[in-house]
Amino acid sequence: MADFDLNLDELRAVFSAEAAEHVDALERGLLALESNLDDDELRRELLRLTHTLKGNASCVGLQAMTAFAHVYEELLERVDERSLDVDNALITQLLAGVDVLRRLLENSSDDVLTESDREIATAISAYCGSDVTVDPVLTNNSAANTPKQTVARSLRVAEEKLNRMLNLVSEMTIGRGRVREMLQTTGKLDVESLIEIERQIDIQQAELQELIMRARMVPVGPLFRQYARVVRDVAATHGKNARLVTIGEDVELDTTAVEALRDPLTHMIRNAIDHGIEPSPTRVAAGKPPVAHITLEARHEAGSIIVIVSDDGAGLSRRDIGARARALGIDPDRLSDAELWRLIFEPGFSTAANVTDLSGRGVGMDVVRRSIEALRGTISIDTREGERTTFTIRLPLTLAVIDGFGVEVGSDSFIVPMENVLECVEMTTDSPREESTGVLLLRNEVVPFVRLRSLFAIEGRKDARENVLIIGQAGGRNGMKAGLVVDKLNGAGQAVIKPLGSWFNDVPGIAGSSILGTGRVALILDTTTILNQVASQATQRNSENA
Repeated sequence: MADFDLNLDELRAVFSAEAAEHVDALERGLLALESNLDDDELRRELLRLTHTLKGNASCVGLQAMTAFAHVYEELLERVDERSLDVDNALITQLLAGVDVLRRLLENSSDDVLTESDREIATAISAYCGSDVTVDPVLTNNSAANTPKQTVARSLRVAEEKLNRMLNLVSEMTIGRGRVREMLQTTGKLDVESLIEIERQIDIQQAELQELIMRARMVPVGPLFRQYARVVRDVAATHGKNARLVTIGEDVELDTTAVEALRDPLTHMIRNAIDHGIEPSPTRVAAGKPPVAHITLEARHEAGSIIVIVSDDGAGLSRRDIGARARALGIDPDRLSDAELWRLIFEPGFSTAANVTDLSGRGVGMDVVRRSIEALRGTISIDTREGERTTFTIRLPLTLAVIDGFGVEVGSDSFIVPMENVLECVEMTTDSPREESTGVLLLRNEVVPFVRLRSLFAIEGRKDARENVLIIGQAGGRNGMKAGLVVDKLNGAGQAVIKPLGSWFNDVPGIAGSSILGTGRVALILDTTTILNQVASQATQRNSENA
């Protein structure tokens, strides 16, 4: 009996993974059908998906899901036969059924229907005049409050990748065995042979690391497609008409980043619908098509992943944002467009006249900024009032390893992400050593700087010579540059990122840590926070001087 239970659990795990794909495909198909009502093949595909889902649920003993899928299949069969007219109301009813199937799948260990689920099943049956009903025994009034089942996350990895990983591990084991044998030999060590073996192991380790990182990469398509339903339903609820357009669905991103992007994208899409997208009559009067479009795009660019969220709505209003800034004591006339737009990411900043279920509390865009920066990414805004708004997110390809530039201050080591490093220069001797911040002249360009020794309160002997690492941030404040004054420059190399733990969550300017080849710990700098801090100090100095 124990063996049977174990096998059933494994079977249900496989079923859950496949069923989730079927439910997602069902939702995408319904949204596509709403835009193309004459697609007979799509109608047939929806029926096939539901029939497969019902059969598989029955095989693993999920009676509640089987019963609901049977009722749902009945309605889709009428749709396939064209005995029902497909309209917005019918699609909405079918999408409500998708929500029930998804909830049943997430709580498959309970396998019960809530009263709400049964009401939807009854509405589906009545919609097509069917006498198909759901067994009341499968209904549980308390199921709605049942905690979700914890599901282990998994990734699909191609067999050839796993085989190559195994071969690399085997080759590295052989190399280590050869080194051990040489070290245990009582005779003289062959240093050249040791160096050659180490070089081979280093090459194999680099390839293994690359394979493992690529195994963590997943396409952004499934993430993008899930917002089609969000755009449709939220827009309709607020009297607007909008559709989602996706570009670059096959672009791959680290699986951790994909999960972390869900909340930011949700906030940005909802914000676009509330502030950007106009009602259809307003759009038509402005010469726009009645249906608005929100576009999600992904692409590779210069060693980074670019994610773009854009809409063809009303754009950002400098007047409205400026008025809100002035109310908070900020003079908008002293800010460039890019600096003014970035104010919408500040906590509590909102131009909405009233608080709604979509926006108005000034929280959503703050969540967006914090989430993107936590991924070592940046976000920039491009807008044209009355026409469009585009948010461009730039993320690193992987979150596990970075190319970094090592520096030292006193006895402490730091790593700066290479994507932010522009150049290295020697600090001029005319700058007072006791100043924590200042400016330097770099080829007729004034660049603000900050001494890491002062920034992190590092004690110890000061070197006679100081160096400056010039950093910048793609998509940052008007291409702003800043200098990090350090004692030593150690050069470029790869660094494996290690988390610092909850004790360091509130330490500004630190993104993580890494273990150096010497065994010492080096802190990885959060260049975004440092750049913003230097920019704020520079703006404050300019205001005081003015």
